[in-house]
Amino acid sequence: MIQSCLTAPFKLLVLVIAAGLLYLGWQQREEVRRLVHRLTAEPAPPPDAALSPPALRARAMARLDSLAKQTADSVVLTRAEIVSVVTSEVARQAKGIADSIRVEIFDGGVAVSGSVDAASLPNNSLGPVAELITGRQRIEVRGPLALRKLGTGEWRIDQVTIRGLPLPRSLWAGLLGLVLPGTTGTVTFPVDQWITGLRVTADGAIFYGRAPR
Repeated sequence: MIQSCLTAPFKLLVLVIAAGLLYLGWQQREEVRRLVHRLTAEPAPPPDAALSPPALRARAMARLDSLAKQTADSVVLTRAEIVSVVTSEVARQAKGIADSIRVEIFDGGVAVSGSVDAASLPNNSLGPVAELITGRQRIEVRGPLALRKLGTGEWRIDQVTIRGLPLPRSLWAGLLGLVLPGTTGTVTFPVDQWITGLRVTADGAIFYGRAPR
């Protein structure tokens, strides 16, 4: 009986404290909601600078896979992801022609540069500037990039520079045709049918797909 009388005030105190906490929680419910969200939210993905190029490519491919499976109607790839994917593909395609590949993106387009040995270029391909361009030179190609139609992408080259000096279109168009037969200023390439739109910005690229299932 005595023990029951002693514990009753403590029980009452606990109830009062609990009621007070519930009242405070209700008054500060927005702050409590934000706190719970922070505690239960998934950890933020590592920044691009902390990931290696293969890891960036893998993350980009995983996002594009969700577009292919129609679990999303659009995905956004960061600038670093785009650069890693394009650099890898260009380096593979340009093997034996150029190395030290660098890729930059800008609003609406892409620029690709690489170190090229002038001696490996076809004879007379540089025309009147051949005497000025010898040894290894850095060549940059840039232009707008877009989805021309479903299944076909288009890179319209509007500038080619060597050592930072722009070449006349008549000269680089012929040179481009020697490297890519049939090309005089526009490079077309296949694009997966499930990509229905593309928008390139200085910060990355947005890929559009079909409506989610």
